[in-house]
Amino acid sequence: MENVFKRSLLGLAIASAAVATTAQAAPATDTVDLYGQVAVSVWQFGEDKIGGGDAPLNVVNESRFGLRGSKELARGPNLIWQLEGGDVGDAGGNSGLGVRDTYIGASFDDGSRVRLGRMLTPLYEVIDWPYSGQRAGAIFDWGGDVVGGARYDRQSNMVRFDSGNYSGFTFNVAAGRGTEDDKDSNFYGVGAHYSTGLFTLHAAYEAGSDRDVSANSTFYRAYLAQQPGNPPKFDEVKGSTKSDTDAYLLGFELNLGDFGVYGAYKHEAADYDDGKFNVDGSEINFTDMDIEQGSYSVGLVYSGVENWQFKANYAANLEADAKGKSISGSEDYIVSTNILYFLDDSAITYVRPYMISKDDSDAEFGWGWGVEYYF
Repeated sequence: MENVFKRSLLGLAIASAAVATTAQAAPATDTVDLYGQVAVSVWQFGEDKIGGGDAPLNVVNESRFGLRGSKELARGPNLIWQLEGGDVGDAGGNSGLGVRDTYIGASFDDGSRVRLGRMLTPLYEVIDWPYSGQRAGAIFDWGGDVVGGARYDRQSNMVRFDSGNYSGFTFNVAAGRGTEDDKDSNFYGVGAHYSTGLFTLHAAYEAGSDRDVSANSTFYRAYLAQQPGNPPKFDEVKGSTKSDTDAYLLGFELNLGDFGVYGAYKHEAADYDDGKFNVDGSEINFTDMDIEQGSYSVGLVYSGVENWQFKANYAANLEADAKGKSISGSEDYIVSTNILYFLDDSAITYVRPYMISKDDSDAEFGWGWGVEYYF
């Protein structure tokens, strides 16, 4: 009986110690925030009408969530972290955690921070907003003719530094992997921003090396632009190569109270490795090929009616060049509008009609209607 009593006391002591240890343990993080959006819209894309036929209605589901937090380390700087999932999509597509900005880093007393992981590049951050809003991104963001692209948007193997605010001036520097499994494919980017009163200026640059490129019809048109004579007809273009790229943006924002104005010019260029591609079953060798293209985006904002906001945007891709020779039929433009109503401080509804022309085609009408709730 005495042994049973001793074992009971010992078990009680161990249990008490465990409870005490748990109660005194510091939380793993000082803050943890759940955030995200529920955003569902219905679209009929004008781009889908180009070339004839009716475009289907599309339900676009951009709902997503993320977690973020910070922790003042006992023997280190203030730790910051974020895990953000992708959009649900129409069938639960790329919605897993880590699809969007996901990183670990540190923040400092002067407002600067350094992060490692998956993030937006300094250049893409300003391409994306405000210059690609209101569907303008269909031209200004992803609608260009530099085959294979000339910059990145969100990359996983990246280190990025964001400065504090020095009397209105801030800057960002980043470097990382381009093609994920190629040690020779890397990019480097920098951004600079200056705000004074009502006016903000943006400048950003990005350079990349050994980017994987798949040939397409624009690639063949670039080749033909450097050749004498009339181009033959073609149906199918296949092949791959690598490119070295550079891109830059210069932009501004002007806030006049109820009115706002913004605009930007973007230039992208790619220099392709010598190689060969296949056109309708015939092999073509190419050397010393490059493509470059300028784009611009301008917009107006009016917020003078309570709970309403009105925007209009025009964006265009200028005629692309191959070693100084124009690539015919490469111009694009979009005229887009956005009529937005604030249902709440955290919820909006909008209608977004637009006209779009791709590759110098006749313009087609597109539209979207959506509801978004932010938490």
